[in-house]
Amino acid sequence: MNKIEDEINFDNLLKCLEELDAQREYAYKESRQILIYFPRIFALLHEEKYEKVKDLLKQLETKIKKLKSEINWRWQKYLFPAQIEYVEAYTYLCVLQEARVPSEQEIDVEVDTYLLGLLDCIGELRRAVYDYINQKNYNKANFCFISMKIIFEKIFPLSYFDNVIPGLRHKVDLARKLIEETYVDLTKISVFKV
Repeated sequence: MNKIEDEINFDNLLKCLEELDAQREYAYKESRQILIYFPRIFALLHEEKYEKVKDLLKQLETKIKKLKSEINWRWQKYLFPAQIEYVEAYTYLCVLQEARVPSEQEIDVEVDTYLLGLLDCIGELRRAVYDYINQKNYNKANFCFISMKIIFEKIFPLSYFDNVIPGLRHKVDLARKLIEETYVDLTKISVFKV
């Protein structure tokens, strides 16, 4: 007598896969809900409404931690973009308010999320450079530019870990290009300012 048919419980397998799919849908939906906040947060940051940003980031930190604890390890990848945006916004806030870069332990994220978020922050700092130039606040513009360079210089030697953190080298190269272009623009401004 062949017992193979009795050994494979289709109903249990189907139930298990349906549960995994429901978890995947939940992780995706909730991560998207978190990501929706970030354009508003960055607009508020550039308007220097730091207290409102701190409140929003605190709310998002709670949501991210809750979601991370609720979802299966398979679906953590859906949370990754939200965590990168969080690192970028939190770092930008710390640089402008406290002239410092937070550690990955302070932000409580994995090293890949931390590094990619820091590299994205370079782009926001570049935008701040131009905002401050438009306001004729050249000291603040220079501070943001120097902050861009410091972040880049700390991360650049790690770019060969692209096999560990996919996309790291590409973001490092992009950050280098942003810094070079910003330097050229700042040089032009200093020439015309004299």
